[in-house]
Amino acid sequence: MAGEFCANHPDRPTALRCNKCAKPICPGCALHTPVGYRCPQCVRGQQAVFETAHWYDYVTAAATALVLSGLAGVLLSRLGWLLIFLAPTAGGALAEVVRRIVQRRRGRYLPHTVVAAMVLAALPAPSLWMLLYVGLAGAAVFARLRGSLI
Repeated sequence: MAGEFCANHPDRPTALRCNKCAKPICPGCALHTPVGYRCPQCVRGQQAVFETAHWYDYVTAAATALVLSGLAGVLLSRLGWLLIFLAPTAGGALAEVVRRIVQRRRGRYLPHTVVAAMVLAALPAPSLWMLLYVGLAGAAVFARLRGSLI
């Protein structure tokens, strides 16, 4: 095996192989997964299987988050310090609504899109409470939607 070289870097000798496609890979290319080392191409191919969202899911998710987060932000920001307890709950509820509207399809940038829409919804009524709402609810939304990719 001393004569083998990395498939991505022909100048690097290696004895390591991808455990899926058996292609020789150097330690710089090898990605550690729960089932062993894999080449970047196999990892990308496996991740693509889990990303099922269509382009219109991003638009739908953003529109939903814009409307619901704007309403929730205005209502919750009037409650003062109770917002600290209610914002994460509102964020979790928003994440579930978005997941149902996009029919539980998953996308790598779906959490980012929803949080960006939440920030946009907060721009017309900027206040310390609204900023706190976006931070707490946005973190909950991001965690819920990001967790659904796994």
